[in-house]
Amino acid sequence: MRAKQTILVSKKIAKSIIEATKIARRYADRIYTSRETENFYRFRQRPPEDFIEGSYKTNKVGNGIYIIYGELKKK
Repeated sequence: MRAKQTILVSKKIAKSIIEATKIARRYADRIYTSRETENFYRFRQRPPEDFIEGSYKTNKVGNGIYIIYGELKKK
């Protein structure tokens, strides 16, 4: 089963973590953790250990907004 792993918000469209969080919440089921990289604010939806390694796919959902999906491990 595919699930959201991370929402990426480009720093080109969000100038602060507060602004990026507002944008990410439009797409988020919940925000597990967040962090800042050089070009993006990253909002993790689920921990990486929930996913099958190498199953990630990135989809662009808006100008500067991406969602990373992955295949969940069977429990």
